[in-house]
Amino acid sequence: MSAKNTKGDARAAAKAKAQAQVRAQERRTTMMIIAGSVVGLALFAGLIFFIVNQSKVPELGAEGATAPAAADATGGIPVGTGGVVGEDVPTDVTRVDVYLDFMCPICGTFEAINSEDLDELRESGEIALYYHPISILDRFSSGTEFSTRSAGAAGVVADQAPEYFNDFMATMFANQPEENTTGLSDDEIADLASLVGIPDDVVANLDNTDFKKWATAATQQASVDGMQGTPTVRVSETGDFADGAILEDVNYFEEGVLKEYLQSLGS
Repeated sequence: MSAKNTKGDARAAAKAKAQAQVRAQERRTTMMIIAGSVVGLALFAGLIFFIVNQSKVPELGAEGATAPAAADATGGIPVGTGGVVGEDVPTDVTRVDVYLDFMCPICGTFEAINSEDLDELRESGEIALYYHPISILDRFSSGTEFSTRSAGAAGVVADQAPEYFNDFMATMFANQPEENTTGLSDDEIADLASLVGIPDDVVANLDNTDFKKWATAATQQASVDGMQGTPTVRVSETGDFADGAILEDVNYFEEGVLKEYLQSLGS
C-alpha cells in the first residue's frame, strides 16, 4: 500500500469516527456545548496540572531536550507545500499554528473536519502551517504518559523522517485511544509508524527520551504563548508568530468555516 493511500485511509477513518461521534449527539450544538464546557474544563484542568509541575520541565533548547531540526523557538513544526517538514515553507503568507494532544478526543474531531482543508491551503502556498504536538493530558492515560510519548514520537518523525510526519499524524488520530485508558503502547505506536512507511531505524527510535523532554518543554512554551487547551489555533496574518492571536470566534468545528476564514485573510 502506498503512503498516499495509507494517508487517505487514515484520514477517512478519522473523519468517519468523528462523524459517528457527532451523530451520537441530538444536535451539533449540543456537542459543541459539551465540548466547550465539560471537555474544555477537563483540558484546562490538564493544563493547570501541567503548569503546577513546571519546575520539573526543561526549557526549549535546554541540554537533553532534543528538538526536531526544523522546529522553531515556539515548538512549532512547519510542514511545507510538498508535505515535508521544514522544506518549502512560505514566509510571506498567513501563519497558522495548530496545537494538538494525541489523547484529546476533540483534537481528533478537529483533524477529521479540518485536515484536508489545511492541507489544501498549505499545498497551494496560501498558509504556512505549523503543528505543535503537546502533552497536557498525561493524567488521562492511567500512568503511561501517552500524551508525552506520542508527542515525542511525532518529534522523532519530524526530525528523522520528515516526509512522513503528516501521514504519522493522520494515522495516530485515526487510531486514537480513549481517555482514561493506558493509550497506545510504544509497540503499537511503532506498528502504526511502520504502517505508513517510516523506516525501521526511525521506528526503533520513536521512544527517544530526549524528544520526550522536547515535547514537555514545547508544551510549557505553548502555555507561555497563550495555549489554554487543545485544540488551539493561532493565526498571524503577517506570518510573524509574534503578531498572531488565538482564534476564539471562528467555529472551526463546522466544516469549511476555518478554511473560509483563512482564505478571507488573503483576499
